[in-house]
Amino acid sequence: NIMFSNLRSALEELELANAQLAKDVKKERILLEQRKELADNLSHEMKTPLGLIRAYTESLNDEPDPEKQQQYIKAILDATERMDGLIVSLLDLSALEAGAAELDKERFDFVELTEIVAGRLLIDAPDTNFTFHYTIPEEKVFVLADKKRMEQVLGNLIENAKKYVLPGGEIRLKIQQENDHIHFSIFNQASLLDEQELSKIWNKFYRGSDQHHKGSGLGLAIVSQILSMYHAPFGVVNIENGIEFYFCFPTVK
Repeated sequence: NIMFSNLRSALEELELANAQLAKDVKKERILLEQRKELADNLSHEMKTPLGLIRAYTESLNDEPDPEKQQQYIKAILDATERMDGLIVSLLDLSALEAGAAELDKERFDFVELTEIVAGRLLIDAPDTNFTFHYTIPEEKVFVLADKKRMEQVLGNLIENAKKYVLPGGEIRLKIQQENDHIHFSIFNQASLLDEQELSKIWNKFYRGSDQHHKGSGLGLAIVSQILSMYHAPFGVVNIENGIEFYFCFPTVK
């Protein structure tokens, strides 16, 4: 009986060890696939600006026209800025995903922060080809969060709406206070997204079916990661004539 009991215990331990080994192997395989996907995406994203830099640099040597030289230099600088933005965003997202970026706690007026960010990106923006409407509380609404990260969330969502709104279309920003939470939403008039696009929209480097817009493809992934760290509900839905992004966040006195 003792021998049988010891044998059964040994078999159970072996089964547990095998199960843990299978989990570890699966986890390692997923990590390898994620690294490969990240490397492939990064290589693809870098290919275009690097190609532009090389082409315009070579053209500079053979171009005698000073005006065209300035155009080439501007194109090189734009491509360099795009690469820099991509690298900075990717490092930031990697730090958030790895838990290396800590979230500070600061009490601040969410309405005021939204007005500042929206004013900078939408109201004061030159050459706008859209109409902007907003509905926000008249009173202060305080939250306890990392102010810089929350500014990043607001900025990325507003930039996304601005980037994809149809020419001459409408952007609507709304903040509602619901008991001890605020509900933020931003709508942009645009073509509706299918279910596959809706499910992938928070993924790194995903830009949907429209590939003509510039950007790192990391903005919404950063939004998703920050809000997930706060366990804040968020999402995106098709509504009449456009797309609406939203999130909820607890308020404090």
